[in-house]
Amino acid sequence: MVAIKRKGIRIKELENYGSSHHPAYTINVELDIDVSESADTLHRLFSQSGLISRETIPFDVVSDFRGSADDKPFYSAVIMHEGMTKEYRVEARDTGGSTKAGIKYEPVVYPEELRLMHPAEFAQLGMEVRAWELHNYKYYFLHFIASKRYESFNILVNRVGALTVLRLNLAESGLEEKKAPCSWYLKRLSIFDDFKLEEEVKKEIDA
Repeated sequence: MVAIKRKGIRIKELENYGSSHHPAYTINVELDIDVSESADTLHRLFSQSGLISRETIPFDVVSDFRGSADDKPFYSAVIMHEGMTKEYRVEARDTGGSTKAGIKYEPVVYPEELRLMHPAEFAQLGMEVRAWELHNYKYYFLHFIASKRYESFNILVNRVGALTVLRLNLAESGLEEKKAPCSWYLKRLSIFDDFKLEEEVKKEIDA
């Protein structure tokens, strides 16, 4: 488990866009976490927890799932590979579709020579990760309503001086109750000593 040196939680948005009888909350939370461990160590731990996986960084065509609402890649990192520093990215290429059948996105890996190497396997391949970020944006079109639900998760990990700084943003819409957004992701972030993320976020929402 990883000891936290500093942490912060901020509620950026907490609104009920439904009614008192049929609530539809949009909740957006920012988290800052500073630790001593390197970005590479965190990358290994999150690969083990499932945060860094083929579910969050797809290598096959996906539907209604891209890096972010503003077209960030699924994943990007500065890595050491064969003694050289390289920038690695997995971007989402829009291949078309419809709201009914789903918008399709094809993951594209850069650089080309690393296209078969998935980030979850970097540690096994002896690749060091100096800095990295992960972006997931999933949306669900609602039948009979000209609207959509969405779930957005973003994490940026960088070394700053003697600490590694994690910056997270989690947002989800269409929630029927006040609860921590992006529960699936929060469970896979649980590598920290004495800091249960989902519980702490819920406390802040209820405050």
